[in-house]
Amino acid sequence: MPKHTRTLLTPFILLALALATASPVFAQNSTPGEAIDFTQLLPAALTLLLPVGMILLISSAMPEDRAPATAINLLIVWSVAALAYFGVGFAFHFGGIAQVSANPDLRSLYWEWYPLDQSVDVGVARLWGVVALRGWFLSGEASTPGALLLFLSHVSLVGAAAMVPAGALIRQGRATTAILTGLLTGTLIYPLTGNWLWGGGWLSNLGGNLGYGHGLVDFGGAGVIFLTGSAVTLVALFLFRPTTPEVVETPLDDKVVITAGASGRLTVYEGTTDSAQEEETLQATPMPSAYLPILSMLGAGLVLLGWFGLTTGGHAPTAVDFAPAQAAVNGLLAALAGALTAAGYSWFTTKELNPLMTARGLIAGLIVAMAGAPFAPVWLFVVAGLLMGLLTPLLIYLFDQRMRLTDELGTLTIYGVSAIVSLLLVAFFADGRAGQGWNGIGATDYQGVVGQGVSGLAAASGFASDWPGQLQAQLLGMGVMLVWALLTSYLLFQTIIAVANAWARTGLELAGPSLRADDLTQPNIEEPPEDTIDSQLVS
Repeated sequence: MPKHTRTLLTPFILLALALATASPVFAQNSTPGEAIDFTQLLPAALTLLLPVGMILLISSAMPEDRAPATAINLLIVWSVAALAYFGVGFAFHFGGIAQVSANPDLRSLYWEWYPLDQSVDVGVARLWGVVALRGWFLSGEASTPGALLLFLSHVSLVGAAAMVPAGALIRQGRATTAILTGLLTGTLIYPLTGNWLWGGGWLSNLGGNLGYGHGLVDFGGAGVIFLTGSAVTLVALFLFRPTTPEVVETPLDDKVVITAGASGRLTVYEGTTDSAQEEETLQATPMPSAYLPILSMLGAGLVLLGWFGLTTGGHAPTAVDFAPAQAAVNGLLAALAGALTAAGYSWFTTKELNPLMTARGLIAGLIVAMAGAPFAPVWLFVVAGLLMGLLTPLLIYLFDQRMRLTDELGTLTIYGVSAIVSLLLVAFFADGRAGQGWNGIGATDYQGVVGQGVSGLAAASGFASDWPGQLQAQLLGMGVMLVWALLTSYLLFQTIIAVANAWARTGLELAGPSLRADDLTQPNIEEPPEDTIDSQLVS
């Protein structure tokens, strides 16, 4: 194993050993023999593996000379997002959680702002909470052990949400823009959507304020983390889209040179432009290459381990009446099923098992299970994982090659499409066995059935179908999160472009290679190396 690879893997091995051997530790200031239960930190510690795994997975998809710098930049993005969440994001997110949580450690976080005036009954007005306003910089009332543990459970999730668009931006050579996106994610995008879902905000209360089922149900954060991150990525891919090269005909031996998309790959054909374009459409797109393929597999494995931290529900203070074991099993099997079909597709098309595509299938399968893991039967997530793993390479090709979004990392498919499917599965297949009292709905009975929890169209025997109420909640929640992420990221990117253009008119260059005005407006396509020239060159 190369020396730099051993250096990279050593911290992860040590972390795994620490988690495996965790046990209660003794407090220095406590009574002799009195122990502090360290195990309450384990779920948050496991969740930290999720963004670490994403760093490895994204970096492994970069060219060899850019992979180390990509990993460092992603860590910087996480750091910026975490510090922004520490300063103001946590207050926006959980500053009013005391209104819906009975945890005594959170009782001082009671300030939730809602847009209704004082003439409306406070019990009704609280169902429309928009933003919380207490707990700045984790000081004062936010410095209790319970609040700090809640922060620790989310500092990894806000990092994951920031890395989704950061990977695509860094791939385009816009590291500075990626850092600014991390700042926006930790300050506004993640905290406000998180407040609406987990902090007592209005999307979680759609069942009480509009009668839409149990409100928005998203157990693991498929929408808050991955759907919003994919929406930001979509805006970046549109606004910073490279120019599509034109077909250039050369007079030499009636050959045509084609630059395929924005990848810069050159292909030389015999014949006319029309015949060249026809032959281009018949070519098979190769499977993605990986820098140190073991990193892509290790990264996907760490993300899967991070899932087990989420299954305890420590990130969602209002989570009630669910079985962590069921959530863990459903997510695990969906992820493995996704890896299986993605690997099978790569072997079927290229006669080789592609490690990066297999890892991507695993992540896509896991995200498919995130929203409804505790609420639907196991077989559903096995089937969903198998289908998502099979669709992953096909949709990556669709977005990257056919729709010309230059999404080489597959961000829109792996994170975005999977998150949408995950949220919809709740509306169709939640069976009512778990989630009694979820989001404050049906604490004793629901739809006339005692003990019924979250249910969708296909409820289990003895439970009532909740249709179309739960579907309305899921669709409205998805729409709101998408609009919020699209709008805020659009304003950020347009501001960056405007500043870059204004600076360019001064004749000076912005500091750093990733904020040059020319790169922000019309990035150049680099000339590809010789080994990317198509093998169809005519002798």
